[in-house]
Amino acid sequence: MAVSSRGRASIADFPRPSAPAGPVCALALSVLLWAAGHAAAAPQLQVSPGPLSNAHARLEGIANCQRCHDAGRALAADRCLSCHKPIAERIAQKKGLHRTVTGDCVRCHVEHRGADADLRRLDRQSFNHAAETGFALDGLHARAASNCNSCHKTRSFLAARPVCESCHADTHKGTLGRDCTRCHRTTVAFKQSRTQFDHATARFALTGAHREVACEKCHVDRVFRGLSFDDCTPCHKALHRRQLGRTCASCHVTDRWAAASHGFDHAKTGFTLAGAHVQVPCSRCHTAGVRMALAHDRCSACHANPHRESVREDCGKCHTDVTFRKGTFDHAARTGFPLSDRHDGLACRKCHTSLSAPDVPLTLKVLDFRGASRDCGSCHKDQHKGEFGRYCESCHRPSTFKAAGFTHPRTPEFFAGSHQGLTCVKCHVRPADPRVQRPAPEPAPGRATPPATACSACHADVHLGQVGAACDRCHAVEAPKFQPVKFSHTTASFALDGKHTTVPCAKCHASQTAQFPSGTGTARRLKPVSAECGSCHQDPHLGQVQGSCARCHSAATFKMTSYQHAGLDNLFGVATHARLACRSCHKTETGRFPAGWGTAVRLRVGRTCLECHP
Repeated sequence: MAVSSRGRASIADFPRPSAPAGPVCALALSVLLWAAGHAAAAPQLQVSPGPLSNAHARLEGIANCQRCHDAGRALAADRCLSCHKPIAERIAQKKGLHRTVTGDCVRCHVEHRGADADLRRLDRQSFNHAAETGFALDGLHARAASNCNSCHKTRSFLAARPVCESCHADTHKGTLGRDCTRCHRTTVAFKQSRTQFDHATARFALTGAHREVACEKCHVDRVFRGLSFDDCTPCHKALHRRQLGRTCASCHVTDRWAAASHGFDHAKTGFTLAGAHVQVPCSRCHTAGVRMALAHDRCSACHANPHRESVREDCGKCHTDVTFRKGTFDHAARTGFPLSDRHDGLACRKCHTSLSAPDVPLTLKVLDFRGASRDCGSCHKDQHKGEFGRYCESCHRPSTFKAAGFTHPRTPEFFAGSHQGLTCVKCHVRPADPRVQRPAPEPAPGRATPPATACSACHADVHLGQVGAACDRCHAVEAPKFQPVKFSHTTASFALDGKHTTVPCAKCHASQTAQFPSGTGTARRLKPVSAECGSCHQDPHLGQVQGSCARCHSAATFKMTSYQHAGLDNLFGVATHARLACRSCHKTETGRFPAGWGTAVRLRVGRTCLECHP
C-alpha cells in the first residue's frame, strides 16, 4: 500500500485482489467498504501503509502519525529535521552528503517498508569517503572501507569523529598532543611508525650514527618530550672528565663518535696534522688520553732520534711528514759528494754500513752517518787491485760505473770502430796472465798498462804468412769485423773487371788445409792462384776448343754475344745463313768429346747442305 500525496490512505492505494476467493474475499471486501465509508465520514481517521523500520519503531501507531506528518498532508521535512538535528546542521552548512538537499527527505528515505528496511540508500562500494566526509580511507584504513561498522559503532554515521583517538588508544597519554599524524602514517602499522618519522621536524635532528640508534636508547620509558640535549653528556659518557670543556662537537662528529680525528680540526691546537700524521691514531701521541696539550715544538717530543750525535739539527731539516722515513737531505751541499746517476736512489745503508737493518725497531735503530769515506774503494771493490791507482774517475763515471765513456788519449783512432765495443780486459791483460806472450812497456805508477798495438798481439794470422804482418794494408779498424776494405785487386797480378768484380773472394780463394809460409794449417789460398779461366770455370765445350777463352768470351757477361766464322764466306755469305741462330746448326748432344763422354753443344759440324738439309 502506498501513501497518497496528502499523506492519507485511499481505497485506490490498497492492492486489489485479482479474483474473488469465496466467503473470505467477500468478508474482506465488506471490511474495506466499511473502512472507506468511515474515512470519508471522519477525516481524522488514518490507516498506516505498513510497518515502520526498526529505527522509527518507537513511532509506531496511529497516535504518532502527526509526529512526522502534518494533518491531512504528506511527510513534513521540518518534522524530520527536528529529530535529526545533526543532519539539519549539515544541510544548513551545505556540508557532507546532504549538502545539496532542499527539504524533500522522502526522495531518499522511504518509510513503512517493513521493520528490516534500510532507510539509507547508500552504495558502499561506490561511496567516495574522502569527498563526502573529508576523511580519506587510505593506507591501512582502506581495509575498513568494506566494513563501515568497524569504525561506525552506532547506527548514525555522524557519531564517528575524524580523529585518531576515536578508534585508537593514545599510548602517549596526551603528552604529544592530539595530532597523531605528526608522527604516524596510515601506510604502515603504528608500531612501525618509527621508521617513517622525520626526526628533522623535532628540535633535535638525527645525523650520522644517531640515525642507527634505537628510539628506546634515548626515549627511555617512551618519554618523547622534555629530554635534554644541550650537550652530549645526557647520553654519552664524558671520557675526558670535562677537562676539554662541554662542547664535544669541537672535536667529535656524529659520523664516528669514537674517532675524533675524523672530524676534529687539529689546527685549533696549534699543531696541524699533515702527511703521515693524519693516519696516526690519537692514542699514539696522547698515551694518557686526550686530557691536556702536548709539546710539539720539536720532533723529538714524539720521535726517537736514531742518528745519535751524527745529526743534531731538528728532524724537519731533512725529513717531511709525508712518510717520516726518507729525508730531503741535500747530500751535495751538506757533504760535498753529490749522489748522481747510479748513486742516486741507493739506500743509505749501502754506503753507511754502520746503519741498523730495516727490521730493527725504531727505538733500537742506529743511523749514524759519520765515518763514511768519499773514496770509491770504500764502497766498490777494486777490480784492478790497485794497478791503476785510486783515482777511478779517470776511466769510470757514476752513470754506469763502466769505462764506456773513456777515450784513450793516444792514438784514439786505433780504439775506434770495431775496437770501440771491446772490454778493457781484451787488451789490458795482467802480466801474470798466461795468455800474454809479448813484452809490454813498463806502466807509469797509477796508470793502465799500455797494450801493444800490433795486430798480431791480439789477432791470429788467418792467412798463415801469405801476405806478411802489415794487416792494415788490406784491413781497416773502422770496417765491420775488420773486413779488408782497403784491398784493391788492381794491385794484384789479376785485375778484376766485369762480372769478376761482384764475385765473393771465397769463390776463387778457397779454404785449404795445406802447407803455408808460416806452417801447415787451414787458411784461404791467396797466392799463388792460377789466372787461367779453367781454374775457376768448368769447360762447357768438353775440349772442343783449344786456346784462350777470351777469343770468344769476355768478363763483361761470360756469354758469347758474337762470333765471326773464318774461311766460310761461301757458306755464310748467304743472307739466310747469316740470320740463323747458332743452335740452328750447333745442337746439344750427349756423346764422346775430346775431353771425354758428356753433354755439350757440338761445335764442329759438317759443311755440306745435306748435313743440315736431309
